[in-house]
Amino acid sequence: MFWFTTTVTLLYALFTVVRTWEHISEPEFQAAINKDETAIVVACNKKTEHLETAWSLAIPDAKFPFVSVDCSVNHAICASFGVSSSSTVKLLKKGEAISTYIGPRRASALLAWADRVQRPVVSEVSAETLEEFKKTDETVFLAFLSADDEASKIAFANVAQRYHEEFTFGMVTDEAALAAEGATPPIVKCFKPLDGDTHDFREVSDTAALEGFVKEASRPIIAELLPHNHQRLLDRGWSMVYVFAATETERSEIRKELHSMARSYYKSLTMTTVDPLEFPDLPAKLGLDPAVLPAGAVHQLSKDRIYPYPKGMGWTSKELQTWGLDVWQGRIKPWTPPGVTTTYNDLGGRIKATQKISMRNIPGVKIRVGGRDEL
Repeated sequence: MFWFTTTVTLLYALFTVVRTWEHISEPEFQAAINKDETAIVVACNKKTEHLETAWSLAIPDAKFPFVSVDCSVNHAICASFGVSSSSTVKLLKKGEAISTYIGPRRASALLAWADRVQRPVVSEVSAETLEEFKKTDETVFLAFLSADDEASKIAFANVAQRYHEEFTFGMVTDEAALAAEGATPPIVKCFKPLDGDTHDFREVSDTAALEGFVKEASRPIIAELLPHNHQRLLDRGWSMVYVFAATETERSEIRKELHSMARSYYKSLTMTTVDPLEFPDLPAKLGLDPAVLPAGAVHQLSKDRIYPYPKGMGWTSKELQTWGLDVWQGRIKPWTPPGVTTTYNDLGGRIKATQKISMRNIPGVKIRVGGRDEL
């Protein structure tokens, strides 16, 4: 199994408020980290309900124990790992923190991360392990290279070093594995089992181009918005679709419902679901009432215009596309921020995108009309 390493790991996260968490004391914590085979989790946050749900769902499938420490009681432990007020999950090996979790409050994502960060930055993959490795994570990058292609190996390793805590990377140089895949090196393939997608890239020795491929190819059909990927998604320059829902169950259901539609507009829209606890200030910046969920908005980055999705409308593909058509045809005006007077010719929103692109008449939502893409 690729998650396994001979070095025993310790996983932990830090929390301020006790609910149904079974927190351990400082002596228990110290005893645990002195045992190579113990995994420890500690977290620190005033609101831990959603993380607790993901945590409890992850425990039955965990390959090693998850435990927690209450930071409101054990200040010294939390301070020693730089945890103060925000929810933090870290993985330790022999008492040393080697990774901090930055993923969504989702059990499967938490487990995938715990396995991922214990793999080598780049795993060697053989013909016997190739098919299993493709499914070993939610996003897997495999480089199929000639054994003597040092430039591509170096470029791939450099990019993997930057992103190995988010994605899994493997390298194939074995002739039998190359033949089994039918791959002509050099080529990097991105496998995304959850979406059922595969993306290919051939300029492997170009580090900058390869990094761009990794960032774009790793993007799910509907992304989960997180602090570390928000700007990355904005930098695409295409219209952003934000869908806020209170629980992971609701967000998952919405992703399933909108998946086919989102796939149709994958290149020209950036669709996301959002955990309101991760972005408490974002709804107001999009003209939304934070107390009303689910909720959503489109941010048209090319003109910096924001279109809140109407309250009371459902979250089906048909309803969203119908509303999007109204936006595209100009029947819906953009949101006017408080205190702004506008004729809608020059209205700006409040979500800053670092990259602006020059395109004509980009709507808030791209609609397919009469079998062709209409802008």
